[in-house]
Formats: sequence, structure tokens, C-alpha cells
Amino acid sequence: MTPFSLTPDPKFYFRSRSHGRVFDTLSAAIARRDSLILVTGDLGVGKTTLCRTLMASQERKSRSALVGNALLSPEDLLRLMLQDLGAVPKGDARQGRLGHATLVELMQQFDQFLGDLQRANDGAVMIIDEAHCLPQVTMDQIVELASLESNRNTVLQFLLAGQAAVGGGATLPRLVDDRLAVRARLLPLERDECERYMHHRLTVAGGVAVTFSAPSIEVIYSLSGGVPRLVNLLCERALQEAASAHASRIEPAMIHSAASALDLLRIRPKRFRWYGTR
Repeated sequence: MTPFSLTPDPKFYFRSRSHGRVFDTLSAAIARRDSLILVTGDLGVGKTTLCRTLMASQERKSRSALVGNALLSPEDLLRLMLQDLGAVPKGDARQGRLGHATLVELMQQFDQFLGDLQRANDGAVMIIDEAHCLPQVTMDQIVELASLESNRNTVLQFLLAGQAAVGGGATLPRLVDDRLAVRARLLPLERDECERYMHHRLTVAGGVAVTFSAPSIEVIYSLSGGVPRLVNLLCERALQEAASAHASRIEPAMIHSAASALDLLRIRPKRFRWYGTR
């Protein structure tokens, strides 16, 4: 198991102060059955890992599903939800009558599904990652689904996870913004958390025969700004540098070499506007 893989994996979830606050806020909102919930954060702060960890925690309480590709039409979103939330068997959403169903027919099918959930006193949580990429027509569809009469007891909840807006502007169209029950902001690691984060990942992966010196950890934090994705990139590259040098201890020079090889200034997180895709 690679300790600093970029693949979002709940096994590596690290409960930093920010992650802990946001996780508890989102869990409480789901427990209250709030209909529309938003979590934002810059690229690489761990939104996807948080969402996957949250979904795993909800599996015994309600149906849950995660959409990793937000570039979906309203029809495709409905088909995916019907399948992933268990309304239809796997594969049926894109085959047979649902594969060629119109938006109206899909809405009727989904409205029936919500009615079934309500009669069974069941619930479903739909998590949409990369939600800043949602076409506006699909976001409008989400608002419509959340507002259906068959969802009056909020048997269906939406958790939207995406990057914050540029320049502090509005993150969502007013129609959606006004309906949000909860907003949470995920922040990078704080300085004192960086070493514990690295140690946590090394421990989960089974440990390695290489250690990071205290000065090297300071350099990692300085270069990464505490963004977990950048911490992972620097650490993984530094481990490769240490292996090549047959070194058992990683020092600042190796981190600087890793940053240079990674062209760190080019890959540092950028912030994007919501609804960049139409």
C-alpha cells in the first residue's frame, strides 16, 4: 500500500481540526434530514476523501451514493441516481426502457421511488463531488428533486462538494443559495497537524524504513501550505529520492529536489468558479 497515494481512500482519512468540524457538521445535517448541504474547499484539501468517509459512515443508516463526475445531463443524473440508490437493478438505468426514457418518464420513476422511501420510512443521501462543474440545468434539476411533494419529509438529501468561488463571489445561483440548509468550508492542515498527518498515512500503509527529519517536515508544510494533495506529492517524490540515494532519513534538500521535479509552482491549487461548464 502506497502511503502517499493521491487516490481518495477512507482508510487514510485524517481527522484534522477542520475535517473534524466539517465531518460533524455534515453528519448532523444528514441526521436532521436537511435537504441541501454544501461543503466547499480548494483543490486538494480532501473533499473527496471526506465525502467517501462520510458515505461509509452512513451506509448502515440510509441509502447513499456518490457521483464523482458532475458533468451530467439531468437525464443522466436521474438514471445514475435510480441505479446507485437501489431503485432499479444495476445496469437497468442505461438499458431497456430507462436507457431511452425521456426526462418526464425518468422524473415519474424517481417520484415513485421517493414515495416508496417515504412509505418505508427510509432515506437516501446523494453526494455530488466536483459540484462546481455541474451544468446549471442539472443543478436546477437537483433543486426540483429536493422540492418534490414526495420529498416533503426529506427522504432524499443532496450533499454538494466543490471548490469555492473566485474572489469571494457567490458560490451558487441564488435559487440554490437560498435553499441551502448548511454550508461548511474545508481548510488545509494547520502547521502542527502536518507531521501527524504524515505519520498517520505511513502507519496506515504499514510504515516505511525511511524517516522525515523535523526540518524536512517544516519545508513540506511551507511548500504545500498544508494542502494534503501537495503534502502527498512531496512526500511520495521524497521517498523516491531517498530510495535512489539509499538514504534512511529525508532531509530538506530532498524535499526541495522533489518540489523542483514536481514543478510545484505550476501544480499548486487553483480556485475555480462554480458553473464553469454550461
